[in-house]
Amino acid sequence: MSNATSSLDSGNEEIQHLEKTCKLTDSSDYEQKNSPTHQETSSYSIYGVDWSKHAKSTSHCWLPYLPKKSSSSRLCTCLLCQNSQLRSDSSFMECPTCSLIVHSTHLSEYTEANNYSNQCSLPPCRPSFMDDSTTDDTTTYDQHCWSPLSNLSKPCTYCKNKKLKATSNDRHDQETLETEFVCMWCSRQCHRLCWENIKNDANNNQCDYGEFSNIIVRPQWLHRATNNPCRFQACMPESPGANDNLLAPVIFFVNKLSGGQKGQEFYRTLVRLLNPRQVFLLENDSTVMQALEIYSSLHNARVCICGGDGTVGWILSHLVDRFPSLTNLPAGICPLGTGNDLSRVLGWGNEYTSARLFKTLTQIARAHPVALDRWKIHLETLDPNASDAEFGTIHRSRFSFREHPKFIRNAELPVYDNHRTPINSFFFNYISFGLDAAVVMDFHARRTRDPSEFTSPFKNKLMFINESRKYFNEFAFGIAWNIGSYIRLICDGQDLTNTIRNYHSVVLLNTPGFGSGTQPWGRTSTTTAVNDFEAQDFSDRMIEVLALNTTQMALIHVGFRGTRIAQCRQVRVELSHPMPVHMDGEPFYLAGSTAVDITHAGQVMVLNNE
Repeated sequence: MSNATSSLDSGNEEIQHLEKTCKLTDSSDYEQKNSPTHQETSSYSIYGVDWSKHAKSTSHCWLPYLPKKSSSSRLCTCLLCQNSQLRSDSSFMECPTCSLIVHSTHLSEYTEANNYSNQCSLPPCRPSFMDDSTTDDTTTYDQHCWSPLSNLSKPCTYCKNKKLKATSNDRHDQETLETEFVCMWCSRQCHRLCWENIKNDANNNQCDYGEFSNIIVRPQWLHRATNNPCRFQACMPESPGANDNLLAPVIFFVNKLSGGQKGQEFYRTLVRLLNPRQVFLLENDSTVMQALEIYSSLHNARVCICGGDGTVGWILSHLVDRFPSLTNLPAGICPLGTGNDLSRVLGWGNEYTSARLFKTLTQIARAHPVALDRWKIHLETLDPNASDAEFGTIHRSRFSFREHPKFIRNAELPVYDNHRTPINSFFFNYISFGLDAAVVMDFHARRTRDPSEFTSPFKNKLMFINESRKYFNEFAFGIAWNIGSYIRLICDGQDLTNTIRNYHSVVLLNTPGFGSGTQPWGRTSTTTAVNDFEAQDFSDRMIEVLALNTTQMALIHVGFRGTRIAQCRQVRVELSHPMPVHMDGEPFYLAGSTAVDITHAGQVMVLNNE
């Protein structure tokens, strides 16, 4: 990967910042450094999607080869290869866009020699951007991009037959009949004889980009840009066609560790179905900034966040900060996490399946943009002596433990050392304090230590249940302690600590969803107030505060609700002891004598699929 080096006007501070931080790759450092052919001495790499100045429109997206159970014998497609038979899966690279497979040594040779021209020994990939230095005819990019195919899996697009009968016993005729073609954009298939009849016919060779045509970034929309630190800029033609108003190109952000670490497989699927330059593997903030800088001016563009609640919150915060209020690219969600609460609320489903992916791809262009509140947490250190004196007056049960709850006693264990501060300062869904956050904290700490044990959402849920068993005493003897002994709750300036006695968790909700699909606030009428509480609305700049005891923590999973405390515009939570906190899928510990101020921090446009 190479850093952007474009020279820009000194007055444009945002572009200068991007120039310093924007690493031009979406294939990830992980893919490069762990690929078999990575060379530290190379001045640039050709693995993953190439965003460098050497990039060609038909450059491949090389990734480590993943064998498929149904695959037969595999051959290296390099024309210069002297031993095309694959020896071991680890020595090969593949392009998921066009399915080519090559020995990794060939790519090493190209990289070491800094010689991209040698790649002429490989068949080209389908074009991913418009190279203005080679052509200015945009119509050439809307034609079929044919690739050889061993057998048709469906009838030929043109003759409507799956097989053709030979008219002679000539061997050449037999080989011709056995060669088929598939379009790498629209996936239409045809016989070679049919292809030869239409390949020079502009009308018959026109491609409509298939069932995902309205969300694909067309190659002619993406150009090199000398005034952009990311070297590329996307925009639609100035004279749109009759159907262009139906187009809604989508930019995908994929967390490779989500979905039981299935994110990379998910990434390869998207790269195969869409333009690889519209799909980004998440590595750091620079990756997000790069994508938004390239596609921010693309008409009617949308974003799809592929990950869990933490990933969703991360990208949404970037959208709020990058665009003026409520003008951001609206964001949909493909749920790859364990909880996926915001995805459920917005109608994008509760977990990832291949069927869910295709459904998301067809629905995201039709989903309706809606506003979603964002909330900010601000941490303040309190005077320990003053806070101890104040909390000393808080009522404690006569059945109180001789010891504090386990999550208080074990707060200083080394296993939590990497989780002492929040990874960000904003949330869109929820934040909770107490026993439920303690269970999530232990689950997250174990997943961080042993990621290989968490290989699917279902297994993740089993591991979560196993972690909750560690707090058996806290659940079984809930009468002996309460969360009000350790925190002070202040809503819109009013001290409501007395209302959380006999409870074990405090939850603040921006949306109805919490804890993998529960709705602890319960349902309220959309038109009238119930028990002095207005209908819950994630765009009303109000946050709902509720409390859960150990019984309610179980019952909310079968449709019951918690105890409503308040609807307010700002909340202050003061901690007398170290406390586990769970915020949009990301748990962390806060030190004692800490105050958490929670205030409204803008809104973002998201896509509602209900």
